[in-house]
Amino acid sequence: MSHIPAGLRAFPVIRTRRVSPVVAFYEQLGFTQHTRHPAEGEPRFVGLRRGTAEIAVAHETSLPEEAAPGKGHSPRCEMFVFVEAVDTAVAALRGQGMPVLREPTDMPWGERVAHIADPDGNSVAITSSITPG
Repeated sequence: MSHIPAGLRAFPVIRTRRVSPVVAFYEQLGFTQHTRHPAEGEPRFVGLRRGTAEIAVAHETSLPEEAAPGKGHSPRCEMFVFVEAVDTAVAALRGQGMPVLREPTDMPWGERVAHIADPDGNSVAITSSITPG
């Protein structure tokens, strides 16, 4: 994989009413904060990284009015997060009260996938490669 210049990076922004709980959820999946605004108090925007993956969590009111989705559209997005063991990750998240939307299932394309709802209801696909038997 070639190095991508910092100016060309892209990442999803999850808009939420509850920034801190959503950030804490992704930290449970191995993401760490690299930027936070404001630096003190309740954040309005937090940038997170895990390896080369990057996401951001922002308060829904930080979306400029002219960029807000139209009626019937949602600013939410689905994330795919790869972990070493889907079943272990799902059990840990379930134990913390996170709703399991879909139990771990082996997919025909060679991944095991489960869907969890983060604290704001965003669907997160917890995924791992299936080890050939």
